Amino acid sequence: MLEMTVPLPKILSIDDNQILNVMRQKVLAVSGFDCHVAYTAEQALAMVITCHYDAILLDYYLPGTTGLQVANTINTIRPEVPIVVVTGEELYERSAAVHSYLVKGEGPEALIARLKSLTNPKGGKLRAAHAVAS
Repeated sequence: MLEMTVPLPKILSIDDNQILNVMRQKVLAVSGFDCHVAYTAEQALAMVITCHYDAILLDYYLPGTTGLQVANTINTIRPEVPIVVVTGEELYERSAAVHSYLVKGEGPEALIARLKSLTNPKGGKLRAAHAVAS
Protein backbone atom coordinates (compact mmCIF):
# COMPACT_ATOMS: atom_id res chain seq x y z
CA MET A 1 0.00 0.00 0.00
CA LEU A 2 1.35 3.40 -0.99
CA GLU A 3 1.23 5.82 1.91
CA MET A 4 1.15 9.52 1.14
CA THR A 5 3.08 11.72 3.53
CA VAL A 6 1.81 15.22 4.04
CA PRO A 7 4.53 17.85 4.36
CA LEU A 8 4.63 19.85 7.56
CA PRO A 9 3.59 23.51 7.33
CA LYS A 10 6.72 25.53 6.59
CA ILE A 11 7.30 28.56 8.80
CA LEU A 12 9.98 31.25 8.54
CA SER A 13 10.91 32.85 11.87
CA ILE A 14 12.76 36.17 11.51
CA ASP A 15 14.35 37.46 14.71
CA ASP A 16 17.81 38.89 15.41
CA ASN A 17 17.77 37.25 18.88
CA GLN A 18 19.46 33.97 17.93
CA ILE A 19 18.67 32.16 21.20
CA LEU A 20 14.98 33.06 20.99
CA ASN A 21 14.83 32.12 17.31
CA VAL A 22 16.41 28.68 17.87
CA MET A 23 14.12 28.04 20.86
CA ARG A 24 11.11 29.01 18.71
CA GLN A 25 12.35 26.65 15.99
CA LYS A 26 12.56 23.74 18.46
CA VAL A 27 9.14 24.44 20.00
CA LEU A 28 7.54 24.61 16.55
CA ALA A 29 9.33 21.44 15.40
CA VAL A 30 7.82 19.39 18.24
CA SER A 31 4.44 20.99 17.48
CA GLY A 32 4.34 19.77 13.88
CA PHE A 33 5.94 22.64 11.95
CA ASP A 34 9.00 22.82 9.71
CA CYS A 35 10.55 26.06 10.99
CA HIS A 36 13.40 27.84 9.23
CA VAL A 37 15.16 30.79 10.87
CA ALA A 38 16.62 34.07 9.64
CA TYR A 39 18.46 36.63 11.76
CA THR A 40 18.47 39.68 9.47
CA ALA A 41 16.06 41.30 7.03
CA GLU A 42 18.44 40.60 4.16
CA GLN A 43 18.74 36.91 5.01
CA ALA A 44 14.96 36.63 5.38
CA LEU A 45 14.24 38.29 2.02
CA ALA A 46 16.68 35.95 0.26
CA MET A 47 14.90 32.97 1.85
CA VAL A 48 11.43 34.28 0.92
CA ILE A 49 12.53 34.69 -2.71
CA THR A 50 13.92 31.14 -2.97
CA CYS A 51 11.47 29.18 -0.83
CA HIS A 52 7.72 29.06 -0.22
CA TYR A 53 6.55 29.45 3.38
CA ASP A 54 3.06 28.82 4.73
CA ALA A 55 3.45 31.60 7.33
CA ILE A 56 6.10 34.04 8.50
CA LEU A 57 6.87 35.11 12.07
CA LEU A 58 8.55 38.49 12.13
CA ASP A 59 10.13 40.37 15.02
CA TYR A 60 9.26 44.06 15.06
CA TYR A 61 12.75 45.30 15.99
CA LEU A 62 15.43 44.26 13.50
CA PRO A 63 18.87 45.83 12.96
CA GLY A 64 18.55 48.80 10.61
CA THR A 65 14.83 48.36 9.92
CA THR A 66 11.46 47.47 11.42
CA GLY A 67 9.34 44.40 11.03
CA LEU A 68 6.68 46.46 9.29
CA GLN A 69 9.14 47.60 6.61
CA VAL A 70 10.24 43.98 6.10
CA ALA A 71 6.58 42.86 6.02
CA ASN A 72 5.80 45.37 3.27
CA THR A 73 8.72 44.08 1.19
CA ILE A 74 7.79 40.42 1.75
CA ASN A 75 4.20 41.24 0.83
CA THR A 76 5.30 42.50 -2.60
CA ILE A 77 7.19 39.22 -3.20
CA ARG A 78 4.73 36.74 -1.65
CA PRO A 79 1.39 38.48 -1.01
CA GLU A 80 -0.34 35.15 -0.29
CA VAL A 81 1.80 34.31 2.76
CA PRO A 82 0.39 35.45 6.13
CA ILE A 83 2.81 37.47 8.24
CA VAL A 84 2.57 37.57 12.04
CA VAL A 85 4.55 40.34 13.70
CA VAL A 86 5.84 39.16 17.08
CA THR A 87 6.81 41.95 19.44
CA GLY A 88 7.66 42.62 23.05
CA GLU A 89 4.99 45.27 23.51
CA GLU A 90 1.73 46.50 22.03
CA LEU A 91 2.30 48.28 18.72
CA TYR A 92 0.37 51.29 17.55
CA GLU A 93 1.93 51.33 14.10
CA ARG A 94 0.12 48.97 11.71
CA SER A 95 0.58 47.70 8.16
CA ALA A 96 -1.84 46.16 5.67
CA ALA A 97 0.90 43.63 4.86
CA VAL A 98 0.63 42.13 8.35
CA HIS A 99 -1.98 39.44 8.97
CA SER A 100 -1.83 39.67 12.76
CA TYR A 101 0.22 40.70 15.78
CA LEU A 102 1.36 38.58 18.72
CA VAL A 103 2.96 39.81 21.95
CA LYS A 104 5.97 37.66 22.94
CA GLY A 105 4.73 37.26 26.52
CA GLU A 106 1.62 35.36 25.38
CA GLY A 107 3.68 32.14 25.35
CA PRO A 108 4.16 29.27 22.93
CA GLU A 109 0.55 28.06 23.15
CA ALA A 110 -0.74 31.30 21.62
CA LEU A 111 1.93 31.15 18.91
CA ILE A 112 1.16 27.53 18.01
CA ALA A 113 -2.60 28.16 17.98
CA ARG A 114 -2.13 31.18 15.68
CA LEU A 115 0.10 29.23 13.29
CA LYS A 116 -2.29 26.26 13.22
CA SER A 117 -5.19 28.56 12.35
CA LEU A 118 -3.14 30.19 9.58
CA THR A 119 -1.71 27.03 8.05
CA ASN A 120 -4.77 24.80 8.27
CA PRO A 121 -7.74 27.07 7.48
CA LYS A 122 -11.18 25.49 7.28
CA GLY A 123 -9.93 21.98 7.96
CA GLY A 124 -7.17 21.35 5.50
CA LYS A 125 -7.18 23.34 2.26
CA LEU A 126 -3.42 23.77 2.65
CA ARG A 127 -2.81 20.08 3.13
CA ALA A 128 -4.98 19.24 0.14
CA ALA A 129 -3.05 21.74 -1.96
CA HIS A 130 0.24 20.19 -0.84
CA ALA A 131 -1.06 16.69 -1.63
CA VAL A 132 -2.06 17.78 -5.15
CA ALA A 133 1.29 19.50 -5.69
CA SER A 134 3.27 16.45 -4.53
